[in-house]
Amino acid sequence: MKPLDPKLLRHASAARRYVLLTAGLGLGMVALTVLQARGLARLLGHAREAAGGPEALLWLGGVWLLRAALAGLQEWTGKRSAHRVIAQLRAGLLARLASRSEREGTSAGGVAQVELATRGLDALQPYLEGYVPQLLLTALATPALLFCVWRADPVSAVLMAGSLPLIPLFMVLVGRFTREATVRQLASMQQLSARVLDLITGLATLRALGRHRGVAAQVLRLSEAHARTTLQALRRAFLSSFVLELIATLSIASVAVGIGLRLLEGAMPLETGLFVLLLAPEVYAPLRQVGALFHASAEGAEAAAQAIARLEAPQPARATLAAPRLTSGTLELRDVSVATRDAGCHAPEGLSFALPLGQGRILGLRGESGAGKSTALAVVLGLLPPTRGGVFLRPDGAAALPLGSLDLTTYWAQLAWLPQRLHLEPGTVRESVCRGRVIADSALSAAAEATGFDAVVARLPEGWDTKLGRDGQGLSLGQRQRLALTRVLAGDERLLLLDEPTAHLDEVSEQRVLEALKQRARQGTTLVLVSHRARTLAIADEVLTLHSQAPSPDTLAEAA
Repeated sequence: MKPLDPKLLRHASAARRYVLLTAGLGLGMVALTVLQARGLARLLGHAREAAGGPEALLWLGGVWLLRAALAGLQEWTGKRSAHRVIAQLRAGLLARLASRSEREGTSAGGVAQVELATRGLDALQPYLEGYVPQLLLTALATPALLFCVWRADPVSAVLMAGSLPLIPLFMVLVGRFTREATVRQLASMQQLSARVLDLITGLATLRALGRHRGVAAQVLRLSEAHARTTLQALRRAFLSSFVLELIATLSIASVAVGIGLRLLEGAMPLETGLFVLLLAPEVYAPLRQVGALFHASAEGAEAAAQAIARLEAPQPARATLAAPRLTSGTLELRDVSVATRDAGCHAPEGLSFALPLGQGRILGLRGESGAGKSTALAVVLGLLPPTRGGVFLRPDGAAALPLGSLDLTTYWAQLAWLPQRLHLEPGTVRESVCRGRVIADSALSAAAEATGFDAVVARLPEGWDTKLGRDGQGLSLGQRQRLALTRVLAGDERLLLLDEPTAHLDEVSEQRVLEALKQRARQGTTLVLVSHRARTLAIADEVLTLHSQAPSPDTLAEAA
């Protein structure tokens, strides 16, 4: 990302106001710095005369307080503006991720993109609070202060002008040296977050299968790799900051030596020499601060660059063809393979089936952990485009329609999806089950009775009107599972996609749910079940075993 990318100003209106306000405050601080140096030099230069001492000290104290107030105001506005800019970038990025066209184009890195929109953009805070104000102050203060030095002592101004370019030159060299480490650090953080999210999502299933220890070891290895890349970035930041500080210190020392020699020879008034000596650190200070803050903000700036690139990526045209009715026809998957984060690996690999719609058929999907069962449901939903193959809807007597050419809104309105981990927004139990749909009380009660959720509602203090917290706070894991099943069975959707529908249920509750699913199939609804449980898969008319493709040794060698 550029030091101050104009694209950031275009995508976040708060950044434009922030830049203007920071520029105004920077000019005020420059003027006060010059006044403070002039007043202090005059006071020290005429100290023996003791004329106007108290008044001069009061005047200097007022200037110092005003300068501190402007610095505090700049810090306060920096924090507020940084939050606003991050919020605007996050809202734009999440809007793109939530759009249909974005889902079609960025499936494999979906979790990484969510990580970018959350923690990745949070790392932008040091960039906006520290680096950007200091960069603007450098652009304004350094030339203005150098001009004031030149008016007082051209020789010192020439020495400063000759040494100042060394700092940005070394900053560029150091930036190129550290950019690769910063990109690796952000990538390792995104990979670690994605794996941890996968682990948390399927932790209950993995624990039931006794596979949780292996995944935990993998997450530990990723965290150790992330720690190593972070330490490498910190070491490089320390060394580069040391280089910049050394250059600035030697430059100020050369100016001070020249002034001291001329003062000894009587070739320079004491007041002028003091004024230039007081301004010399202020001339170099902004550049030194920019170099020090650059590394603290590098991760956030890289995240902002990625977010801006995604915001400016062209969006494919939206499909306008309405999806056909799911009461008849066929849902087809043809040789579907989806690439994973591991190079050369696909899960699932070569999945194909033709599922009649409107005939009450139940299709079961099974496979080992990581075979791509949940991914297959995401492909059927249209949330995840396959790397190879395709999904098609074939109406009776008509040609097959690619799912990507259809308006998914009309498609989603005819199906219900039960994910492994249900996300519940705060609200009443009734609102969580109905989700804005108009559902009769009789249908709601029948669905709750079929899943055993009626007993849960009976124990709640206000029944269906009991308020739940975020993610169903107030209900146990098994109760939330019953709520999710009630939500699916209470509607009239013609296609049900169920990911581990009987997870977290006891044997009696599982049997009741399976009977309800078979009853729904007898009414003509098509079901796709993903499960590890043999009892759940036993109600399916057909069961497919999914497979994944491991990377070949040649692919692993290329990735390494």
